[in-house]
Amino acid sequence: MRYTPAQVKEALEITEETLRHWRKSLPPLKDKRGYSPCFSPGDLLALKVVARLHALGISVSQLKLHAEKLFQACSRSAWFGLEDKVVVYDGQTLEMVVVGADGHWSEVVRVAAPLGPLIRQLRQRLSEEDSNPAQPEIAFPPLGVAQGRPQ
Repeated sequence: MRYTPAQVKEALEITEETLRHWRKSLPPLKDKRGYSPCFSPGDLLALKVVARLHALGISVSQLKLHAEKLFQACSRSAWFGLEDKVVVYDGQTLEMVVVGADGHWSEVVRVAAPLGPLIRQLRQRLSEEDSNPAQPEIAFPPLGVAQGRPQ
């Protein structure tokens, strides 16, 4: 499935200007032009991670060097295969690890963005969009049906 820029903005709750800036700043988005469906579910998840890290005070320019790795990691599996993962960032490196995994990443203070809650938020926003059709159904008035033989 592919998503349009309008669906991405709606799902991420970002403005047109923000998406435009991210398209210019993040190399994996350079070829995503126009209004047609061009964003994959992996792109959507990676952008949700970018939005979360940005909300925590990390600038998009700081993430530029790690964008390819982030977008590839978010695109390797379906969302259900990523829900137990966490993206951790320390200003120098960006990694995706399994929740609760012991490793060298836990020795340094880092910003962590668990993917499970982000995926649930995206699913909710996308399902809300599906339940609000662009064109309402046309309501026809009830018609009476005559009984008996026509005369």
